[in-house]
Amino acid sequence: MNFARVDEIMRQAVANQAFPAAVLLVGKREKVLFRRAYGKLGQGEQAPAANEQTRFDIASLTKPLVVGMLTLRALENGKLCLWDKLDTFIDAPEDKRDITIRQLLTHTAGFPGGLHLWRMTDDPARATELLLTAKLQAPPGARVRYCCAGFLLLGQLLECIYGQSLAELAMTEVFWPLKMTRTSYLPTGDNIAPTEKQPDGTLLQGKVHDENARFLGGVAGNAGVFSTADDLALFMQMLAAEGVLPDGTRYLSAPTVRLALQNHTQGLGQARGLGFYLPAHDDGYTGDLFPPDTVGHTGFTGASFTLSPQDGYYVVLLSNRVCPSRENAQIFRVRRIIHNAVYAACTARG
Repeated sequence: MNFARVDEIMRQAVANQAFPAAVLLVGKREKVLFRRAYGKLGQGEQAPAANEQTRFDIASLTKPLVVGMLTLRALENGKLCLWDKLDTFIDAPEDKRDITIRQLLTHTAGFPGGLHLWRMTDDPARATELLLTAKLQAPPGARVRYCCAGFLLLGQLLECIYGQSLAELAMTEVFWPLKMTRTSYLPTGDNIAPTEKQPDGTLLQGKVHDENARFLGGVAGNAGVFSTADDLALFMQMLAAEGVLPDGTRYLSAPTVRLALQNHTQGLGQARGLGFYLPAHDDGYTGDLFPPDTVGHTGFTGASFTLSPQDGYYVVLLSNRVCPSRENAQIFRVRRIIHNAVYAACTARG
């Protein structure tokens, strides 16, 4: 396979300042076909170069990776089912009692899109109260409205169901079983891509970019995880093999994976799986060539992963496009043309 054009696009994206640093990884099932790092970890000539083990703030990829997997594991272990309602577990207000686990996972619970907890209180302990008293923007189940509130709440609900903190659950139920040794909340070390410039002139580095997650101490259901392209490739390989890791370890059952990756929101405005997004249904970030059943997710910081269950091809693109400012929107076009070039290279004949 010839990934020369893919490499050229990535290099040009760095030159055009679409992002200071990135790592691109392409694979098919258990095999990695292409992996390369680009750019530098910061601004200026003295900034160190990014490498294949650089950790990136993966932002909303946290949703399917942590909350999604914890929910699916809980489903398999008999701790919950998708039709369970909030009032099964907590004393929810009347307008939210009938919200189901499925609706939280598919962004159809009706929560507002821009719920800024850090502006509503200076006490993180009030987060659950504020989430439960937020005014719904639509009746539960009526339409897809992408938001962080549902995943923040579901993360807290999982803590109650399991009796452990989300950070502990992520390690014991997701990262360790998937052999993701360089993935965590609250990372330490210096090989971490920085994100947005702060009012004091410093760049965030090793601290989550998402304000809600940062307000909650860096650990939340909507964001907060830092990871590498190789670690996320293990996640993609497990999904591509319907729940089995390359070493033969089974993480989820095949029916569970198939259920998670199918479209649960037909006719509701956007195609959503259980924590996953099916971008081909609305001309999303995967461009023009990936098959209609392709699944994945994006992160505000410039991260994304993509899987074609049909043929097992996957793409992990980690970048820090919000460095030094979130106003940089080049990533939206870059992602589409990268995915086109990747899929063309993977499926070329002769």
